[in-house]
Amino acid sequence: MRTRPLIASPPWTAEDDELLRAVLAAGTDTVTIAARLLRSQSAIRNRARKFGILLPAARKGRKPKLARSG
Repeated sequence: MRTRPLIASPPWTAEDDELLRAVLAAGTDTVTIAARLLRSQSAIRNRARKFGILLPAARKGRKPKLARSG
């Protein structure tokens, strides 16, 4: 018998979706949104993609280089 996989977070509610769309439209970053909705940044990006909202890819690794003056 096959068991259902564990769900890492609760299902998205209509209120979560409304809030996500509003804060994305306002330009809020995924780190802030994730903290506010108690979800991972990946969950935020995936849910946004479901609604056709494309976000910049998360940068991993090194910090961006600063322009040298002089």
